[in-house]
Amino acid sequence: MKKLIFTLSLLATSVLLIVSCVKDDHFGKSAINNIHYFTIKNQVGVTKISRDSLSIQIMMPNNANLTELMVDSVVISSYATINYPKGTGFDGSTPVEVRVTAENGELAIYTLLVEKEPLTPQLENSSFAQWYLVPGKDYKEPGINAGSTIWATGNAGTVTLGSPNAVPVTIEGKSAVQLKTINLPLGQLLGQGMAAGTIFTGKFELNIAQPLLSTKFGIPFVARPKGFSVKYSYDPGEVYKNGYGTVLDKVDSCDMYILLEYKQGDVVKRIATAWIRDGQTVENLTDISESFTYGPLPAGTPSYQLPAGGFGLATDEINQITVVFSSSANGANFEGGVNSTLIVTDLALIY
Repeated sequence: MKKLIFTLSLLATSVLLIVSCVKDDHFGKSAINNIHYFTIKNQVGVTKISRDSLSIQIMMPNNANLTELMVDSVVISSYATINYPKGTGFDGSTPVEVRVTAENGELAIYTLLVEKEPLTPQLENSSFAQWYLVPGKDYKEPGINAGSTIWATGNAGTVTLGSPNAVPVTIEGKSAVQLKTINLPLGQLLGQGMAAGTIFTGKFELNIAQPLLSTKFGIPFVARPKGFSVKYSYDPGEVYKNGYGTVLDKVDSCDMYILLEYKQGDVVKRIATAWIRDGQTVENLTDISESFTYGPLPAGTPSYQLPAGGFGLATDEINQITVVFSSSANGANFEGGVNSTLIVTDLALIY
């Protein structure tokens, strides 16, 4: 699945390189004093930045000492300066004034609010009710905006050759996300003509020098849930194809899984696994749940559940959660049922 999302992202990267280069305009001395990105070391979830209210909201683990925090990364407007650059230590137990000064001297004062996460946290936008229109595009992504969402999709890749295949829907009176496996005829030349609909925790960041690093899976997370539940429906496509458009004698399945991990640099160890792979037709929204297995999985576990980076111990520290929903389980190999459709909503972590 990560291979599929990367390939779609790479296609999007190529188009972006041709079409545009985004940066703050510079005519004379710049008056722009925005904060694009701001994180604290060991925070959980994503930073919420509001330019309207000039506020920054960050969540820290429940056991964090808010009086001893450190700025981990900052991205601000070109030519601007900030009073809390990367590496700055500070006391976040009370609101903090973050001052961004534009090149021409214009000042924006953001209020940084740091709070502790509850002991049993849930994932934001877990009913997939919030979506935003991607600036300059005609498709949506889950969340309030690009800077304040934990979710991403493969839409940026599929729209370059077809249409978005992760879209918001309302079903049985509930907000949900619909994921559909679609034909991409132009992709068949490269054996990549089938695109599974996917939604995952993480983000897509254009990395021109190293495209493989554009797709970022997982978000900061430290809790230890016992399992997860979700409402879903699934309709596997009757015609199963590979990436070259060849019909195969296979039956499609959806994937729904959550991984709890410890990430250090580029190394990711799997601490816990909860995985559902199912090919049954489920016409109406149905509750399903799965328990986490902490530590190594038992002998006989299907190979697709085994991690590339190896397992950690059940008692090891957790600092990341990866959630993936896909309409075709073998989408990483550009295979799937044409129009296989997975709808999910009301994701909940069980403690």
